[in-house]
Amino acid sequence: MKIKDILYETPEMTEEKLLELIGKHKPFLKSYLLKQFEDDKSILDEWDLIQEKKSKLTRSQRDQICSLVSVCLIKMTKGEE
Repeated sequence: MKIKDILYETPEMTEEKLLELIGKHKPFLKSYLLKQFEDDKSILDEWDLIQEKKSKLTRSQRDQICSLVSVCLIKMTKGEE
């Protein structure tokens, strides 16, 4: 499911809130992966590519991106901003 679809179905979630949470939790990514994604929006774009199975990242890198976005989505739905 694309990030825009998730945000559309849940009006209490916004892309701005999600990007803010990603910014807070981004330091948990490995440094070599952080260098590839300088801004938080590119992380969401890559997550969409992963969902479409078009990502060119390694499995480990895809897992890190999916974990980061998933944790941020869960925190946002629980209201733990």
